[in-house]
Amino acid sequence: MATIFMAAYTNYRRDPRVRREAEALAEAGHRVVFLSRRQPGEPDAETIAGVEVIKAPGLKEKCDSFGEYLADYLLFFAITFLHLLCHPRRYRLIHINNMPDFLVFAACVPRLLGVPVIHDVHDLMPELFLEKFSADETHWGIHALKLQEHWAGRFASAVLTVEDRLKTILSERGIPKRKIHVLMNLPDDRIFAAQEPPPPKPDGAPFVMVYHGTLARRLGIDIAIEAAAKIREHIPVMELRIIGAGEERERLIALSERLGLQAIVTFSTGYVPVETIPGLIRDADAGIVPLRACSGTDIMLPTKLLEYVTLGIPSIVPKTRTIGRYFDADMVQFFEAGDSDSLAAAMVELYHDPARRTALSVNAAERFGKLYHWSRHKDVYLNLVRTLIADQAG
Repeated sequence: MATIFMAAYTNYRRDPRVRREAEALAEAGHRVVFLSRRQPGEPDAETIAGVEVIKAPGLKEKCDSFGEYLADYLLFFAITFLHLLCHPRRYRLIHINNMPDFLVFAACVPRLLGVPVIHDVHDLMPELFLEKFSADETHWGIHALKLQEHWAGRFASAVLTVEDRLKTILSERGIPKRKIHVLMNLPDDRIFAAQEPPPPKPDGAPFVMVYHGTLARRLGIDIAIEAAAKIREHIPVMELRIIGAGEERERLIALSERLGLQAIVTFSTGYVPVETIPGLIRDADAGIVPLRACSGTDIMLPTKLLEYVTLGIPSIVPKTRTIGRYFDADMVQFFEAGDSDSLAAAMVELYHDPARRTALSVNAAERFGKLYHWSRHKDVYLNLVRTLIADQAG
């Protein structure tokens, strides 16, 4: 089996996609070395589920401005480049995850020596830049990000991305379509396993709504909190359980307190290991996916939605074009993206209609959950790796 190098500007333990990929390779018998970003208090290196994880320092724990992100990206790029420069022939394949897209060029020396390189596009950087920094399409940064996205894809031996719409966008921006492969962000079914319906709750039990994942503005958690404030008179006992960490955490706590929701909205103490999440949300009556309406979220198929489907939790979601490709109104409860009144109405509707909640969870599991499994879908990735290594050897 091969020795494979992977890198991502992320915390390995907190990023389910990169963990699924790396652990799938390790399970297949490959030796996997993964370079990630170190969080305070973590060791410099450790082995996790057979993956050798090396952790690089950052300039600061959390970046706030474009300049800070760029400086930290460049530091991680330099560390990745130097590692591969020192070991140009050690690895049979190199897999680089965005963001940033230019990180893939850290593999330029091995690539010149014939080592295949995968560029894994989790998110489209131009769309995220538009939302995060309130820019417009004419901003010089957008042109620069599209340019590096284009050349990163051309440089790589193969490009992975998470959904067919992203494949279409990347090909329209000049990356050859034949190079682009779709590896969906499906839940790890070793962790998120289908379960029997929970027993009926006793009278007076709270109506529990959950959100888990990154606390970022584009993901709309503040909209869910505002919606909860509008329905407290309609749902006498309820809980909005927010699980996760991110740049918006303090602002969201302040919003909850300002709206007088301390007894309704609860927050985890911060980052929660993905392995523990099913136990924290199994009693939920509804899962909330409160995305804002923007170009970046319109192309998302949120992993948390797929995790709710797997666990049999009915979901309240915006009808974006991508979500609408996989789910209809018999599978999820839709609301208008970015509209707290619409989200509030959806919450109240599901509260008053337990039969609909059951029907949504059953239909979603039957029509999506049974078709898409990571345990099968990972073969898309393993076969690509096998082909690239065989082509190199040939």
